[in-house]
Amino acid sequence: YVRTCFSNSSLFHKALKEAFESFCNKQVTGSSSAELMANFADNLLKKIFEACDVAYFQGGTEKLSDDEIEATLDKVVELLAYISDKDLFSEFYRKKLARRLLYDKSASEDHERSILSKLKEQCGAQFTSKASQQLS
Repeated sequence: YVRTCFSNSSLFHKALKEAFESFCNKQVTGSSSAELMANFADNLLKKIFEACDVAYFQGGTEKLSDDEIEATLDKVVELLAYISDKDLFSEFYRKKLARRLLYDKSASEDHERSILSKLKEQCGAQFTSKASQQLS
């Protein structure tokens, strides 16, 4: 949108980035955005979510396809770029991953590896090292 309407102006890119950072780092009902994003990713990656009605997310009653889950995971990782406390997200995510693995609630190991790959690309190998060890 910035490219077409504002001639790809760097000033508008900067304003858009700052607006997203401000919005994405606000607390919501006492929870940080990092915690909320980790909870969303956890729900997305659970077996229970695959079997439930996803009307809330898509306006229909179909299950999310693998491609839709991957696209949503891409968006989660993309939004993480604007979160100032990535370490807090990592901590929540690792705890929820451990629970999914311990209680056999993970919908797909491929999706688990996929989000870790995306997080590694976005935040670096050290960011995902502990979570990657959990999957091994």
